[in-house]
Amino acid sequence: MQNFLERFRFNPLTENDWYWVVGAIVFTIFFDQLLEPLGKFFARFPILAPPSYLPAPFNPLKRMELPPSEFFGVTLYGNWKMLIIFIPLHLFAMLSEEIMWRGFFLPIQQEIFGNWAWVVNGLLWAWVIHACLKWHFINMLPSMLIAPWIAQFTNSTWASFATHSIGNSLLWILLLAGVIKKAKPQNINII
Repeated sequence: MQNFLERFRFNPLTENDWYWVVGAIVFTIFFDQLLEPLGKFFARFPILAPPSYLPAPFNPLKRMELPPSEFFGVTLYGNWKMLIIFIPLHLFAMLSEEIMWRGFFLPIQQEIFGNWAWVVNGLLWAWVIHACLKWHFINMLPSMLIAPWIAQFTNSTWASFATHSIGNSLLWILLLAGVIKKAKPQNINII
């Protein structure tokens, strides 16, 4: 087990590392919101358009309801089972990505690309895993680059996992609002 933890760089985070993680989360959220209009712009081109079944916030051409009343066609109000299933699966997906990209590939890439390995890792991760979100590709680049940077900077996969999962947990809050609150939805544009 110790060999696994060392090989995949599951090194504990120091207090200083946590400051960097918080900074990375703020950076990611800021740039995601700043670049969101690009996603809306690119989504209007037929070749880059998102599939019609994708709900907001994944589809920038759809308005976000607050609280959301459904998620991928599943009614949210009172649907605790959906939330109880979704959050662990979402966490597992993010942890799997981090183990593969930051724990496995990044150390190998550091031997080849040195200090620039995080750039190679982030661009490959963006292209291989997230290429299906072609309308969202440019505005995802800051978050695609910050995760490998923080992993390389702290020498810990935990740092990139924390950045990835805490940043994505905003979706859980939206879903929770839909589960607990039955209200007339208000259409708003997420900027």
